[in-house]
Amino acid sequence: MIYLGMFLWLDRYDPEPVRTLAFAFAWGAGVAILVSSIFNEIFKSTFNDFWTGIISAPLHHPAILASEIAAADLLTEGRIMVGIGRGHPWVLNRVGVNPAESTARFEESIRMLVEIFKSNYIESLEGQFWQIKDFKLSPPPVQEPHPPIYTAAATTPESASFAGKIGHGLVQPGYLGIPFDLVRGLTETYRRNLSPGSLSDVVLGIHLHVARDRQEAIENGALALATQADVFLRSSQSRPNLSGVKEAYATKSASRMAFEKLSTPEKAKRAVAEEGASIMAVWGTPDDCIEKIKFYVDSLQPEQLMVNIASGSLAQDKALESMRFFAESVMPVVREF
Repeated sequence: MIYLGMFLWLDRYDPEPVRTLAFAFAWGAGVAILVSSIFNEIFKSTFNDFWTGIISAPLHHPAILASEIAAADLLTEGRIMVGIGRGHPWVLNRVGVNPAESTARFEESIRMLVEIFKSNYIESLEGQFWQIKDFKLSPPPVQEPHPPIYTAAATTPESASFAGKIGHGLVQPGYLGIPFDLVRGLTETYRRNLSPGSLSDVVLGIHLHVARDRQEAIENGALALATQADVFLRSSQSRPNLSGVKEAYATKSASRMAFEKLSTPEKAKRAVAEEGASIMAVWGTPDDCIEKIKFYVDSLQPEQLMVNIASGSLAQDKALESMRFFAESVMPVVREF
């Protein structure tokens, strides 16, 4: 109707015959439909699922978040995957959320999300932090009862345990440089706490850069990981002053130590060379990457794998080149693991 109204408004000074307007409208709509159909088929054949990244649940009202997830699921024709985490204390504090409440807010958010998705209508839903009244999710998501939800557990056993107890997936952001032993421990915690009848669904994230030349891959991978780690390090160092709660995440010390030894490209290269598989950074030729990925897959038995290539200050052209090369030379082999 907006499109037709624009034609009528433009035509008011020099009216055209109705048949001309009808043809113009049909021609424009026809082209739009054809182009959108072509792009839709391209994306359907190119991408299987779409990942939201990790959403900091304490920052979002569950009703609004559910509406956004449902819209994303519709736009992707039922292929959205939702990652949800507690958020970092230094981020929460800056927007007025008490980091000490992060666990309670996170758990309440997920429970409310699930209740919204499975309910046709909510007359009243009362929580400690959020309230919902006279609410209907419309339109609902394509996937039933809701898109798959994955809890992020970078360093906190409580998050991994909670994901298992509610029967959702677990995303392990090993691409942050979190020690392998910690990632393995969190994965085991998640699986031990799975409720009866629930299946394990672990998404293992690793940092990756692949190139034909090994040294080029190491240089690019180190730059990407180091500049990413430096951002987290500077934020975590100032966290106690910002939040006033040093012990907000007791196990964050493990991540802070990881960020410290990865905070410059030279430090990152040295750490990966000396510690090997302990740092989940996969840099090298296709054969190098395939060998290291196989070690992680065999060790942790993840149900899904996520690679982080475009991170930090790595130039976009280098990230895209590595992505294409990964898709051509590594992905076909990894799919057979």
